[in-house]
Amino acid sequence: MMDLLALGRSGVLAFQRALNATGDNVANADTPGFVRRRAVLSTLPAGRGGALERAPMAGAGVRAAAVVRDVDALKANASRIASGDQARMGARLDWLERLEALATSADVAGQVGALFDAGTALAAAPTQAAARGAFLAAADAAASAFSGLGRDLDGLEQDIRAEAALSAAKVNDLAAALACVNDQLRRGDDGDAASNGLMDNRDRLLADLADEVRISISEGPRGAVMVKLGVGPSAVELVPYAGNSARIGVAPDGQTVQLNPEFAPEPLRLPASGQLAGLLEASGQIIRARAALDGQASQFAGLINDWHTQGIDANGQPGTALFATTSVRAAVGKANAGNAPLDVELADGAVPDPSGYRLIAQATGFTLSRGDGSASVSGPGPLLLDGLTLRIGSGAAAGDQWTIAPLTGAQGLSLRPLIPSQVAAAGRWQVDGPPGAVSLLTISDDATALALPGGDTTPPPWRITVIAGGLAEIRDSGGISLLATVPADASLIEGPGLRFSVPAGAAVGSSFRIAPTPAGAQDNRGALALAARRSQPGPAGTIEAQLDAELAGIGSQVANSRRLETAAAALKEDTARANDEVSGVDLEREAAELTRLQAAYRANAQVIGVARDLLDQILGITR
Repeated sequence: MMDLLALGRSGVLAFQRALNATGDNVANADTPGFVRRRAVLSTLPAGRGGALERAPMAGAGVRAAAVVRDVDALKANASRIASGDQARMGARLDWLERLEALATSADVAGQVGALFDAGTALAAAPTQAAARGAFLAAADAAASAFSGLGRDLDGLEQDIRAEAALSAAKVNDLAAALACVNDQLRRGDDGDAASNGLMDNRDRLLADLADEVRISISEGPRGAVMVKLGVGPSAVELVPYAGNSARIGVAPDGQTVQLNPEFAPEPLRLPASGQLAGLLEASGQIIRARAALDGQASQFAGLINDWHTQGIDANGQPGTALFATTSVRAAVGKANAGNAPLDVELADGAVPDPSGYRLIAQATGFTLSRGDGSASVSGPGPLLLDGLTLRIGSGAAAGDQWTIAPLTGAQGLSLRPLIPSQVAAAGRWQVDGPPGAVSLLTISDDATALALPGGDTTPPPWRITVIAGGLAEIRDSGGISLLATVPADASLIEGPGLRFSVPAGAAVGSSFRIAPTPAGAQDNRGALALAARRSQPGPAGTIEAQLDAELAGIGSQVANSRRLETAAAALKEDTARANDEVSGVDLEREAAELTRLQAAYRANAQVIGVARDLLDQILGITR
């Protein structure tokens, strides 16, 4: 009779615990990160008939050995990996789309093409001020497109570096939290409610960590885990079973990760998974795009400046550089207490020091010094140094600082302060004489540098006369001093500053003159030469072709990232569904389980009732 009571009691207690576990599942059906609980039932140990125990005739009853979490480690790990892969592709796609939007909206290739088109219009009306003004406006728009996109890419690079630093900081926080959970798990007991709750928290932290970086996990006693960055023998321990977690950080180049960045940093090879990996990949693409734009801006400025310096403007003066290739940018100190405005002006043609400058407000004035400390000026302002003019408004507090950094590449590109009459639309040299008497092949940058065969450096104008014997004499403008004798057979006559040829068959006595183009000449050879520069190939094609190819390359990367992100999102959804089938709470399944456990509970309660009735009857017989 006592065995029957014990059997019923053990069943009631076991199924009560199982009902509690199922009720907990129902209550937490919508709790993020909650893993389904399940009571594990086992047979109570029976006696062996020894001196102090009786050998039972039947079973010894049941007990709830533990309440465990329904987890499939393989499916959970697959879900974490898929989620990390999707986070990587999502982060990369997001920032590459921003890069594409900036490059598309800047339309640098379109503005460069518009400049060349304005040059064609200038060639049709070289003396009209409106055509010259339109050309300068197109040049300003092209320079602004380069510099604007350069500033945007610089800002985008700074933003993504800050985002990557936040991701690395999140990894460190999650790793530290996991180390704390490990410590608590080691102190607890397997299978109790606190342990299960801690392991739920542990899995949530692991899922969040896997979204940031690729990890491999080893589970130890009582649920404590060792977490490593990456997989295989090269993986680096991030969270040990016991002890403090390691820290990571983004290197100054913005493309790599370091272990222990504050103390003796070591470079890490980050696996291609997780948001941090996607951010670093996108950062590398942005840095590469920015470097490519800087190279294209320098090539463009060199191409146009070289062309413009080989022409003559409306005043009869040699053309000067059209674009400045260096500018400056001022940054306000983060700890400044005052709010004084700062105006920085760089003189035309001035080259700032590569080390930059620092402006410090003092009680009696300001000090402007080079970054390397090699020169400085002080006073109330304005301050002048190396072509820089700084004007400081009121409101500065002692100790306020500003930094002035030189800008090159795309950000440093700007139109120089030219007026329409300074556009060099004419060719540098004019030829007077019979049509076809001379073929002028190239022009010189500096009239004083011209040299004839034999080394004579008398500058033009020159008088060239064809003489007998297939020769031609080159004399000074008065026709008196003989400077050189050259063949009149269409062969190239080349010096450091000028190339030309006298055609074969020219009549003896034919005379012509090479002289600088005068002011106001109806000459468009300089403007026409710009068309040749438009088709001049560089190391990777024409400047417009390079810009178009760069934009197309960014678009291709965006399309490829979008395709991979879509596939990764689908895989994430599939693996998460498979994991939820094991670990998630299904209310219909829990309802069926409640019905089953309730029936079992009632059945065991009836066993106790039957035992009580039998006991009452036996006691009644003895009365």
